Amino acid sequence: MTSATERDDRQPLQVAVVEDHEMTRRGLVDALNDDPRLTVVSEVDSVRKLRISGAEYDVCVADLMGVATAEEFAELVRRSDVVVCTAAEQWRQRVAPWVCGAKAVFGKTVGPAVLANAVWDARHHPHWLKPHLASALETAVRECGLTLPPYLAEVLFKTARGGRVPWILEELGVDEDQYRKDLSAFRQQCVQAGLGQLTLLDALYMAASAEQAPPREPVVFSDWAAGLSEGQVRVLEWYADGYSYEETAAALNVKVSTVKTQIDRAMTACGISSKPADVRMMFAMYVCSRHTNPDLLLRRLNALGAHPPGKLTAER
Repeated sequence: MTSATERDDRQPLQVAVVEDHEMTRRGLVDALNDDPRLTVVSEVDSVRKLRISGAEYDVCVADLMGVATAEEFAELVRRSDVVVCTAAEQWRQRVAPWVCGAKAVFGKTVGPAVLANAVWDARHHPHWLKPHLASALETAVRECGLTLPPYLAEVLFKTARGGRVPWILEELGVDEDQYRKDLSAFRQQCVQAGLGQLTLLDALYMAASAEQAPPREPVVFSDWAAGLSEGQVRVLEWYADGYSYEETAAALNVKVSTVKTQIDRAMTACGISSKPADVRMMFAMYVCSRHTNPDLLLRRLNALGAHPPGKLTAER
């Protein structure tokens, strides 16, 4: 692995991908290579093959299941900046890699743009939590009776719902150095609670997990969502999934006019004045990361004069 001091930040980060399913691995490689900040230098189906290859990389994107023993995976996150992308649904399986040292943990539903940002942040902003992990940590706090400063609980809550850590800290008036210190203390609590135990190959554990209904996967919103109100983002989430104004209104128990107004205001906040149906759908899909071609969507939105909103709006 290349150290942070050995690389010029103007050069793309070198990324290794460890995924045992070939089609999934190919999709990850293509998505990461589409980002000009990143370049994939190694793609293998196991941690062992990555080690044998001797590949030099800055960040490793790795599956949690089927690529290593627990000991091999723990060693990987100790010596590398690792972003975990896993189909494991149990919150403990999401928390354990982070407790062991992973920089981020996502489910397989994560969008390519969000994953690429996480890989970049793993090297440059490793303390910034991401939605899937924040959601799992919220459950860990409840289930294990963990304690943490009130502001950090607020950070987990807002991050799990699509907020970005630096903006949340600014909103709360918390210094990032204090946040890093408290996050490190929280990680140690997780260690003491036994939450760092990796469960990668335990068939009985996986069978028990399969019998339980999987939790609702948190939506991973784009950076734009942090500048919109909670009500606007909720409406856009349903609209991006293909629900009509009427269906969205019924699901959220609001008026149809409220749904239309929330979408209009969100688009106006992002500088979009032209609002035909196709543009509305593209906007909703981009904000909620419900897409497979984010660059195409962003190019079209930019052509319409769109831009990320600056501050969190007062509307709720």
